[in-house]
Amino acid sequence: MVEHLLEMAKALVKIRDGKIEVLSDPRIASCPLRRGLYGWEKESRETVETALREHMQTMGMYGPDRVLETALEPVAFGASEILMDGMREGLVDAAVVVCEGAGTVVTDRPEVLQAVGAHMTGLLRTEPVKEIQDGLLARGCLLLDRRAGVDQLKGFEMAALAGYKRIAVTIAGDRADDARALREKGDKDTDARPLILAVHTTGITEACARTLADSCDLVWSCASKAVREVVSGRDALQIGISIPVFALTYEGRRLLLNRALHFKGSLVVHRASIPLIPEDKQPDPLT
Repeated sequence: MVEHLLEMAKALVKIRDGKIEVLSDPRIASCPLRRGLYGWEKESRETVETALREHMQTMGMYGPDRVLETALEPVAFGASEILMDGMREGLVDAAVVVCEGAGTVVTDRPEVLQAVGAHMTGLLRTEPVKEIQDGLLARGCLLLDRRAGVDQLKGFEMAALAGYKRIAVTIAGDRADDARALREKGDKDTDARPLILAVHTTGITEACARTLADSCDLVWSCASKAVREVVSGRDALQIGISIPVFALTYEGRRLLLNRALHFKGSLVVHRASIPLIPEDKQPDPLT
């Protein structure tokens, strides 16, 4: 049996051999991003299961028929969309990401990166799926190990040893210490520079948010009250108002603005104090 443990809308979910079991109620009552993607106003165990079922049906997630290449862009300013465009423009050489069934993965192919990350939610633990691992290896990816281990620091080191220089690394928001360690490693190693992206930040502490803001190039606010408060007054670039993404370094700004350049839609850019967060457009509750 293969089991995956994850969070969606801060509900704890177990997927075992393709069967979804939502173990707790969502802590997020409503989310503007998920409302735009799926159309529902309120989150429940049923909406969580429905979204995951859709991901399994359309992308083969959590099973042997996993789709491993796509150019579809479901989220306007998602991490994978930003990195896909950055990779195409030469701003990113490779990305260290997490894939269910494979663990930590290094890829330098935009379409593979997008397939892995487009619908990835808060993966807490995963077990090996041979077909996913074999498919990623066939597409030139590097795997940390065959046990589906997750260690983004070791993933960065693996990418650097493979000769990549500008290496994007996604970090779960509650792993702020990993972000700090990555930044310190990048400061010492002039050959390879990490571009650090903090995702899944809902529920993190203020101290954790401060470490992320000090260490990361890009931070997603998700439903985090702490992230929104910590970036206040900083010299940052914000994209989005309901789930703001904050660029806190020059490199982060380049990635965000490059995505804006390639975004297929209308945008408004203007000067404002950070964060700009209309209260009626935020997730509920902020936590």
